[in-house]
Amino acid sequence: MATEKLYYSDPYLKEFSARVLAAIQLEDGRTGVVLDRTAFYPEGGGQPCDTGRLNDIPVLEVHSKNGEIVHVVAEAPAVEEVTGRLDWARRFDHMQQHSGEHVLSGAFLELFGAENVGFHLGPDAVYIDIALESLSAGQAAAVEARANAAVYATLPVSTHQVTDADLSRFPLRKLPTKGFGSLRLVEMPGIDCCPCGGTHVSNTGQIGGIKIRGWERKSGVTRVDFVCGGRALADHGLCLSAVRQLSTRLSVPPAEVPAAVEKQLAKLEGLHRELQATRQELGRLLAAEAYGGAPSTGDGAKVIVKAYEGQPPLELADFARQLLTLGPVIILLAAGLPEENKSQFLFACTPGLALNTGALLKSLLPLVGGKGGGSANWAQGGGPFSDKLAEALDKARREVLAASGTN
Repeated sequence: MATEKLYYSDPYLKEFSARVLAAIQLEDGRTGVVLDRTAFYPEGGGQPCDTGRLNDIPVLEVHSKNGEIVHVVAEAPAVEEVTGRLDWARRFDHMQQHSGEHVLSGAFLELFGAENVGFHLGPDAVYIDIALESLSAGQAAAVEARANAAVYATLPVSTHQVTDADLSRFPLRKLPTKGFGSLRLVEMPGIDCCPCGGTHVSNTGQIGGIKIRGWERKSGVTRVDFVCGGRALADHGLCLSAVRQLSTRLSVPPAEVPAAVEKQLAKLEGLHRELQATRQELGRLLAAEAYGGAPSTGDGAKVIVKAYEGQPPLELADFARQLLTLGPVIILLAAGLPEENKSQFLFACTPGLALNTGALLKSLLPLVGGKGGGSANWAQGGGPFSDKLAEALDKARREVLAASGTN
């Protein structure tokens, strides 16, 4: 027995009574309830399902199967007659977004002859895929203005159940596949008319405004991100709050925030270049100091051993690269970062020396519960912070000196 679809006869119905026809176990083990009538919209056509309650039992999902509407519930009702209550805020939000999608799609077709080839309505994002190679800011502004003009006109939103023979009476945006028995059309005169199975507001004014937030090229089409009604208001509030905070921090009027941010970014980029130059000079000085005071192996290679408690003055890799430019060298570096519960190791040596830094590092990492590896001349690893870090580094130093015959 097909379920009577109350969401079509009255999309504003928030509460209803119904009779339980069946409680079934679904393939995933959950319980599904079929009613003789329902106001719960099932997922489909790009629109998510309604949620709410049957008596006091949460309705988690709603699906359509062979004309029946299956309500996925936490447990089956113990009574035959139930009262259904929709999460009305969720339903009305979906109605605003879906109706807004029709208006926006109609505006794209009217202004640029571009068809809607995809629609997604999610909890955080709403978008349409438009058959356009690209979209300019001017085009987006024109579409948005046209769409909102249709909203302000409070056009009636009507539905028609039609047959194939009736189609010629309607200015369809999108032609359906031929051979259907009966088809539901949603019409907003002067802006859109197309097949649709979703729930909609009664007039375009209830969409409450349409705002295009952005767009991107996606798989040969242009994906347009937009929001309507309550979502548009919330998005505006979020953006306004951000601008006000920046305005206060930068001590400029809101209209001057973009220019002030650009100025700060340019200044930051200059400081970053200065910092990089300073760090390179610091690295050169620290490397020269470490290299000059380091002991040498029997074959003349300097052995640099350094352990840092906390953040080292340079990245270990940057420091090692500076040292490698000074002459034959074996580098054993470690940094323990207890506040981050992390330790880092870097072993390196000049190519041609009789040392495999990767093998040496791997032999020591178990001491500190770390892991890593590398090549004969460059190896890195790390793990949780350990009080055995200095012990591991000293063992590496002794092994290197012993292998070279140096005391």
